Amino acid sequence: MKLLEKYRVLLFDLHGVIMFGHDRFGAQEDFYRTYHALGGRRLSVDEVRRCITQCYEGMRADYHNPARYDDFPSVREGLTRYGDAPADELDLLEQVFSLHECGLIPTECAELLSRLSRTHRLGLVSNIWAPRYLWEREFERAGISDVFSHVVFSSDGRSVKPSSKLFLEALLGVHAAPEDVLFVGDSVRCDMDGAKSLGMGTAWVSSLSESYSSVDYRLSSVFELESLPV
Repeated sequence: MKLLEKYRVLLFDLHGVIMFGHDRFGAQEDFYRTYHALGGRRLSVDEVRRCITQCYEGMRADYHNPARYDDFPSVREGLTRYGDAPADELDLLEQVFSLHECGLIPTECAELLSRLSRTHRLGLVSNIWAPRYLWEREFERAGISDVFSHVVFSSDGRSVKPSSKLFLEALLGVHAAPEDVLFVGDSVRCDMDGAKSLGMGTAWVSSLSESYSSVDYRLSSVFELESLPV
């Protein structure tokens, strides 16, 4: 029996599973170039870097703080609270942040999702910090706008995985009981722990060898879904 025969609904994480080249916030990133390309002129190179970097670092600390799982700030809040960004530059800086957070969906991943959507109901539960519009644009570009029965983006509210709120919303959206669902993700804390706490099956996409009680299956890549035996 293959793994896919055991479940009728597949819920996916996004970053690191079917989207890559995301979260580009390293020291080598040219945030000012992005800002300038969007029409920004008022802030200096150093000011743009400070706003984006401090926003990212502050929100990253919140992301790992259990007290913030259901009170996670928006990017605009992060830019103000941590980046001390000027109010009249928030629109531009939020766009800069969004462009560096969003990645690309490879053609092979899009084709996999299309195949799976013919045999299973698919859903998505993703922690993203910026507003969803760039991700929706990328879904359109990759040709997968119609493969998901329900999509849950954390930035639509104030909760982030592993909060049960996002998983429960997804279960309602795909009209499924937890035991009928396999959650596919790359984070033990956010994906495996959160999904397993509600009784879903879990598939961890990882090259690591560690064992975790919340992980039912291990995948070297998402493409193993089609061949892995139970």
